[in-house]
Amino acid sequence: MLSSDEQNYLDHLSPEKAREAVIIKPYDSRLADIARNIIQNIQAIIPDADVRFMGASALGISGQNDIDIYILGLPYKLDDWITKIKESLGERTNGKWQFDQDGFEVSIYIADPEDPNQKKQIEVFEKLKENPSALQDYEKLKESMNGKSYKNYQTAKYEFYQKLLNNT
Repeated sequence: MLSSDEQNYLDHLSPEKAREAVIIKPYDSRLADIARNIIQNIQAIIPDADVRFMGASALGISGQNDIDIYILGLPYKLDDWITKIKESLGERTNGKWQFDQDGFEVSIYIADPEDPNQKKQIEVFEKLKENPSALQDYEKLKESMNGKSYKNYQTAKYEFYQKLLNNT
């Protein structure tokens, strides 16, 4: 069963986004180098930030071959960090900075690590890193969703996350 936040997210997808076909690609090792360079640039701007490369690419598995970077900090720091990063990356759109780097889509999020949704995301990522069997199952799930709608893909991922978190 999906959480209310997950269901709310799915319910508020635009019809176009919900129907959009997801393309799953084999892992590309260039992603890690690109992410590392971006993280170094962010840390040069805000050295006290906890900057993390997360998602399928960070796990080294098949996925959309995008780069998801999270800047985690307590709420009182976030506004200052956003101002500093805007000087380099410009304005955020839909709560994130998004751009192309060497042919790969990069998304940079800034978040409070104590936010329940962020905590859940971190927990899922850590569990996948620690459990090779679960990671393999997750990659198989992602590969099975190639060509499916974004809404079906996201729903399947959320259901997988629920099982992963409830099996502890």
